[in-house]
Amino acid sequence: MLYPDEYPTCWSERELAELNERFWGNLLEGEEGGGKFESKWELQLEGATTEVRLLAAECLLVYYLITGGVGIERKLQMINRTVGVDHPELHVTPDSAAYEALGTWISDPGRYYNSRQDIHVGYLMELALRLKRLPSDKKVALLHQNPWRFVQFAEGGEHQSETMRHVVCHLLYPEHFERIASNRHKELVLKTFGDLDSSGQDAGQDERLYSIRQALKERLPEWDESRRDYYQPDLEPIWRPASNSDDTAPTDPAFALEFKKQIVFHGPPGTGKTYQARQLAKRLIRTAALQRWGVGDYFNDVGAVDRAVADHVTSLQMHPSYGYAEFMVGLRLDADGGTSYQLGALPRLVERMRTEQQEMAERALPHVLILDEINRTDLSTMFGEAFSAMERDKRGVEIDLFAEGNDGEQIRFAIPKDLYIIGTMNEIDQSVEALDFAMRRRFFWFATPFDEEGLFSIWKAQWSEQSVRVDWNDAEPHLDELAEGISRLNARIGELPDLGPEYELGQAVFGDLPYFIGLEWRTKRNVRRNGNYLWEASGKVRAPLHSLWALSIQPVLAQYLAGSDRRAEQLAELEQLLMTRSSS
Repeated sequence: MLYPDEYPTCWSERELAELNERFWGNLLEGEEGGGKFESKWELQLEGATTEVRLLAAECLLVYYLITGGVGIERKLQMINRTVGVDHPELHVTPDSAAYEALGTWISDPGRYYNSRQDIHVGYLMELALRLKRLPSDKKVALLHQNPWRFVQFAEGGEHQSETMRHVVCHLLYPEHFERIASNRHKELVLKTFGDLDSSGQDAGQDERLYSIRQALKERLPEWDESRRDYYQPDLEPIWRPASNSDDTAPTDPAFALEFKKQIVFHGPPGTGKTYQARQLAKRLIRTAALQRWGVGDYFNDVGAVDRAVADHVTSLQMHPSYGYAEFMVGLRLDADGGTSYQLGALPRLVERMRTEQQEMAERALPHVLILDEINRTDLSTMFGEAFSAMERDKRGVEIDLFAEGNDGEQIRFAIPKDLYIIGTMNEIDQSVEALDFAMRRRFFWFATPFDEEGLFSIWKAQWSEQSVRVDWNDAEPHLDELAEGISRLNARIGELPDLGPEYELGQAVFGDLPYFIGLEWRTKRNVRRNGNYLWEASGKVRAPLHSLWALSIQPVLAQYLAGSDRRAEQLAELEQLLMTRSSS
């Protein structure tokens, strides 16, 4: 690709076989070979011919084309280091077409794509070798207007990377395959827009997505192709998941909520549980509006959709004094001094849903009830008789409440099928086991630990909001090292007898780092471009990282360890784990 005339055999079967043997035949795992992809990669390429090194560099080039999560300087460094110092004339330079392509990006496949180069690049080189070994006529058949057969071929190798397979298919057949690198994202798009699919029962995932794409073109003819992109503002809020779970997670909360009707996000403080709950609730309402109102009505009055989202999500903050009377039904004083039963939050919401159903029929939208910090109240007591009515097969079945209405008749109540409940819970306040088993089994439980991708999302947003003068791409290598330190810190917190996994720190605790970096460089005339914003070249910790520890992290850990006899010693150990550079 870079030098087709000078090195025409670069992608030959022989060179591909050697590269695969050097990689798959000499796997370096864990801490072997320096523990990082670049150091292992260099060892695997040691002694390779110029053609093989150029081939390896071009595999990296294909890998980097998709992602904006790696800065162009980092991409350039890795590609040129792979070509080798002995051939500077083959290096990618800023005036080349390759450099221009690397400076743009096709998608944002997430940190798993960026952090596991070995899996994705290894898949690419094996796929290319398998293709080269086919008879010429079969190769031609796969590569010329046969997208669905090609994806079947791409799924057939020994070493798989679904992410890289999606990337390759899009690069080869951009008209047929979406620029979506995540299998989970494709599943969610299908779930949301599935009513538009007319491809038939035997169609594969990508064929169904292609069918939906054609339907969107037909129903939204005034939109150009870029606006119909699933990552653009018109479409992304409808389907995009709230969580950053990767494709290896058991299932996405959206699928679980639809089936079970109730889920709980649980984990340490600061991991974005409430945010995930709200985003999931909004996405559920938007999906329902798209499906029940139709594509035309949905996009003809987006303001009505926004109002519906706001009106159909109810949040309740749980606390010890919140109980059955407030949630279900309780006695209240009348204006004349008497008492009568009055409905609580849940029956009032159900009455509202019943009215909407009568007025709007099939256009009525579901409601989502968010119960924040569910372990701060006695949940079983709070639900009372509605405890059993929560189950999906009991939805819509009326039960008697132990209360009478103004007419003297027993109040009857049923939880609608279209009411979804999302709970959040900090394990540090009270463990999951504190909820009785019968209540626990009525929910699906989603652990929300520290999320590195979520942390980088926070940092990027703060970088823009704080107008940090430091270039993000220049600082990112240090941020990657800090993220590794945070993982070490949390792993040790999980091991300490005085703490445990429930005391691990969530990404929100580290979210103020861009502020401290911006503060450090706000008054300096010249901003460095050597990347030393958290550590000096010598490894000495700079002021922004000191500030983050002193003002955000240390006070939390000190409180956690308040009763420990080894408090000072453990704090010092945890500080060292966070502050030490992974490369030192």
